[in-house]
Amino acid sequence: MVARFDLIRRAAGSMLAAALALAGFAAIGPAVHAAGEPLAQAVPCLPCHSRTNLAARPKVPNILGQDAKYLIHQISAFQRQFVAGKTRFLRLERRHPVMNREAPKLERDDIQVVAEYFAAQACVSARDIDGGPSESLPQPKLATRCFLCHGEGGRTHHAFVPSLAGQRMSYLRKQMQEFRDTKWEDFIDQGQARVHRMMTRQGLPLDDAQIDELAHYFASLPCR
Repeated sequence: MVARFDLIRRAAGSMLAAALALAGFAAIGPAVHAAGEPLAQAVPCLPCHSRTNLAARPKVPNILGQDAKYLIHQISAFQRQFVAGKTRFLRLERRHPVMNREAPKLERDDIQVVAEYFAAQACVSARDIDGGPSESLPQPKLATRCFLCHGEGGRTHHAFVPSLAGQRMSYLRKQMQEFRDTKWEDFIDQGQARVHRMMTRQGLPLDDAQIDELAHYFASLPCR
């Protein structure tokens, strides 16, 4: 009798676990589907960030297949109102005339929905969007420094760190220049700027030729 009761209890537990798992899948399923109609929350992003429209916007990042946590982190940075203070650049700061206008329109819960939507899309290499060499370029010596955070070959396994492999050359060049050149007054004047505790320090010693070499290299790599 005891054995039979235990069997029934375990079966009920398995059914409950399955139900909870199904409920969880149903909760996140609409946010991560990769086919069919785009999510309503993601529609305002598509004129710039969709696979179809990227080719006409060479300085727009390719966020298809990027880590959802990284995307959440970046959207949140665009939403923040910059407040001058004594700490200066101790956190991620981003300014962009379009994104600082559009990102605040997302509700808090919608940020994750949008991030998961783009994370679920198949990545596309820069060579397939913008053209370029069909084979990866030789690895510059400087790239080994990038691998420490961005992964071997520019394919990261860390949340909050973007994959660089297959990212667009013009975008990579622009971001590295901003990390190198952004000053405190750039944020006070509300211009286009970007700083990050680690990347600002890494970008400072780079000259334009080194930035171009790194941007060309990572853009030549396949995204997967």
